[in-house]
Amino acid sequence: MTRLTGPLRIWGIKYGGMVQPGLDLTQLVFDVCRRSKTPLKDGDIVVLTHTVVAKAEGHKVALDSVTPSDLARAIADKVAKPPEVVQVILEESKRIVRIERHHLITQNEAGVVCANSGVDQSNVDGGRSVVVVPPDPDRIAARYARRFLKLGAKVAVIVTDTLGRPFRIGEVNFAIGSYGIVPFNDLRGKKDLTGRKLRIKRIATADEIAAAAELVTGSSSEGVIGAVVRGYPTRPSRKGASSLQRPFSQDMFV
Repeated sequence: MTRLTGPLRIWGIKYGGMVQPGLDLTQLVFDVCRRSKTPLKDGDIVVLTHTVVAKAEGHKVALDSVTPSDLARAIADKVAKPPEVVQVILEESKRIVRIERHHLITQNEAGVVCANSGVDQSNVDGGRSVVVVPPDPDRIAARYARRFLKLGAKVAVIVTDTLGRPFRIGEVNFAIGSYGIVPFNDLRGKKDLTGRKLRIKRIATADEIAAAAELVTGSSSEGVIGAVVRGYPTRPSRKGASSLQRPFSQDMFV
């Protein structure tokens, strides 16, 4: 039968102030949705940016408190970054993956391979401080989901970061933490329209939802801290976004 499918709806969560340590993001999101006459419903997906989560969780570092090491100073010359920022990046890194063309690619404490360990100066305080990626975004997503449940909404939670991609220009939002949603849809063993069995197809649904959410959150001065996604058929899961990370033993490029 020929027909339309869907719909899938995405609302941005606008916040007029700067997020401060200790802010209850779950209560904020719950209240914003209620005041906007679009209260959270069971099955919704709440998407929050890692910068907002980091600030609320207190993962902020004042650069004037950082003493760069000799290694940080040497790398700073190569990547054209302040040595204090490079020092924070090194402290947040499990390993340096590559230094090339002013780019510092690392694996951060959360296990994500990205530029600068996800250390970010944008939307913090004008460059005097940086925020760092929380070491366990999956655990934070789970805690937020339990908090939403106490408020009366059984929702999934995704924590996102904007990352670059090999061989592609431009950055895309990815899931670095999640709870309450299956991170990827494993289609291996299923058949396509012609009856051919699929052998390698796994859809990173948490990443796709994160990318879609950035269409309404933006990444600069919008003041939109996250999004509510409604209409996607979630399947409850305790498996987090960390399960999407490819082991180094399977990496084809590094």
